Amino acid sequence: MTFRILQYLLRKRKAVWAFTLAVAVIALAVVLIADAPYRSEALLMPPLEEGSEGLLGAWMAQLNLPSMVIPMSAGSQTAAITVDILQSRRLAEIVIDRLDLKAWYKTESMHKAVDNLQDAMSIQASTTGMISMKVTDRDPEMALRIASECINGLDSLNHFLQFTRAGNTMSFVGGQIEKYRARLVESRREMAEFQTRHGIVDFDAQIKGAIEVAAGLKVKAALAEIELELLRDFATRDALELKRMEAEFKGLNDQLRNMAYGDSAAAVFIPLLRMPGLTQEYASLRRDLDVNEKVYSFLMQRYEESGIDRARNTPSIQVVDIPRLPDRRAGLQPWAIVLLAALAGFIWICLVLAWWGWLSLREREDGEEKAFRGVVDLVGADLKSLRRFLRI
Repeated sequence: MTFRILQYLLRKRKAVWAFTLAVAVIALAVVLIADAPYRSEALLMPPLEEGSEGLLGAWMAQLNLPSMVIPMSAGSQTAAITVDILQSRRLAEIVIDRLDLKAWYKTESMHKAVDNLQDAMSIQASTTGMISMKVTDRDPEMALRIASECINGLDSLNHFLQFTRAGNTMSFVGGQIEKYRARLVESRREMAEFQTRHGIVDFDAQIKGAIEVAAGLKVKAALAEIELELLRDFATRDALELKRMEAEFKGLNDQLRNMAYGDSAAAVFIPLLRMPGLTQEYASLRRDLDVNEKVYSFLMQRYEESGIDRARNTPSIQVVDIPRLPDRRAGLQPWAIVLLAALAGFIWICLVLAWWGWLSLREREDGEEKAFRGVVDLVGADLKSLRRFLRI
């Protein structure tokens, strides 16, 4: 059957070549009549994040915390975000309005113009974060203008988003500054009241001094007690030296009692018995004051940085390869298009003729089989008649 189909195709070879030639001529006409596509290409580097690691991340970095506990930034996603912005409807509408692309695409619908523009753009991000942008159009000049305007529109949109984000950050940080300013004033007031109430100027120094003076008095009192016991054993009750030593010992004990309870009118040291409670209260006030001062200082710094970000007008996109005017058509060359069309036409007509030949040959085989069966039936009937006639 295979060779019979091949033979059938060879008998129809003129029709095959005629159809193939017709397809090639049609493809050549389409190539010559249709507008040739031109492609303008550009290579972009996404914007580098500056000062946008967030309040918590920046504060933790200032505190020199280990890197494992500092939140990761979104820098690795910058290229993907930039690609999404380039493919966004908002940027497409900006480009369409600036270049009047609705008239170029011959449509009054913004939706159709956006679809046509997005179909003409091809944007990809590499593994290294570089962004490749390709714009295809029937006019090379328009392809260049669209590519350039996409870059300008992206830069303008980035500046707008940065301005808006910095403004929102300033508004939020400004509210926090007022909040922590009030907290800081309250903490300083409580600390001043605590120092005034307990006569504290330098808490640590006064504690150290009180302990040293108390230790000195305790040592003197112990020595005085020893001398007093010796005098009691060897001196009379009315001896002047004994009375003097008793008065000295009593004075030392009074001083120790005053330091313990804070009964001295001109006390400059913290009472010893009240020291544990005062230490805890002072530590709590000192902690609150330090925290409020650090947060307030950090918020003021972030407010200034947000103001700088809001006023920044440097380009947000770095163009590695600027878009250029394409000097040749994009895609396959005309001769390659005609050749592929002719090849496709040749394969298609061969398949159609092979299918048609297979059907024709199969019908013929069915007719011959029916005729053969008819001959067999007739011969069988004649043999039966002959047997009856010969009485076999």
